[in-house]
Amino acid sequence: MLSSTICFWPSSVAQQTYTPPEVTSAGDAYTPYNVVFDGLFVLDIGLSNEGDIRRIDALRDPGSMLGAAKTSVRTWKFQPASDGGGKPRASRLTVAFLYPPANYGNAGRPVPPKDFAPVIPPAQSDDGSDDYVPVGILAFTYPDYPVNSVGWGSVLVQVTVDSAGDIKDVNLLHGVATFNSFAREALKKWRFRAATLRGKPVTSKIVVAFIFQSPYT
Repeated sequence: MLSSTICFWPSSVAQQTYTPPEVTSAGDAYTPYNVVFDGLFVLDIGLSNEGDIRRIDALRDPGSMLGAAKTSVRTWKFQPASDGGGKPRASRLTVAFLYPPANYGNAGRPVPPKDFAPVIPPAQSDDGSDDYVPVGILAFTYPDYPVNSVGWGSVLVQVTVDSAGDIKDVNLLHGVATFNSFAREALKKWRFRAATLRGKPVTSKIVVAFIFQSPYT
């Protein structure tokens, strides 16, 4: 597994390091739902230097599942960011929840809206992390649903995105054997904008929760 430690060289000082925040544990995020339109919800999570949630801002909210997503996030545990000396510091983390529309079975896999606008976290924050901007989402796709299945559940993955915006590692935080491969296959078609530290692209992490529910119920 690749290290997520970020190296940068300010013009007047020696090499320093910055370690981005990450989720250390997360459980099943499934909630029964009935999403009429596309179901990509994106959150900007503000974390304290102790890894506690200070705020949850919605960067994309297409409907009724925002409350469920926030409730799920509040049960997770986080490791805070740290600076070159290993000192914990306040930071931010992008989290996405994808709820496929219900009853789409006869139409095949749901598709993202044609007018989808990239979801880019704001550069400014009021929680002491202005020098760091987390990962953005440039494009997404829904996973397939296994044929002849009526199961439900969630697959949560923590994705390491490098300074070019490419996926370098995928860590399974919570899975369902029936759905894990479908989530990973869909993730290959997602596109990201790298996080930035003091205006420069860096390696960081984003968490994506794929929620599965039978399209035939």
